[in-house]
Amino acid sequence: MDSALSDPHNGSAEAGGPTNSTTRPPSTPEGIALAYGSLLLMALLPIFFGALRSVRCARGKNASDMPETITSRDAARFPIIASCTLLGLYLFFKIFSQEYINLLLSMYFFVLGILALSHTIRSEGISLQHLKQLSREPVQGLG
Repeated sequence: MDSALSDPHNGSAEAGGPTNSTTRPPSTPEGIALAYGSLLLMALLPIFFGALRSVRCARGKNASDMPETITSRDAARFPIIASCTLLGLYLFFKIFSQEYINLLLSMYFFVLGILALSHTIRSEGISLQHLKQLSREPVQGLG
């Protein structure tokens, strides 16, 4: 018997074997086009609006406030630093198991999410002192 037919991950079952009751519906060309189109849109829109915002920000500043550009020395060092980074990532994924990598990434994104949320709340002007002050003020009655 062919091993591809008995593989439980390919979505098919053996002819005489038990079938999985949670089969996924077949993908349609319209669904695939929608998925790839939305991925393309979600990738391009942040880049476009970020670049547009950067240009608007650069127009409002004078020449002394313009951002730093890359020097030829930085451009020459980039391939070496990038190669070392890729080698380090390769060794990291070879040494540690998938469970530890998933745990590390989960913790990393959890901490980043908490920091982003706290920065958003703080930038909106909602602080703990403001909330405490609001909770101490008497509430005006409606009637």
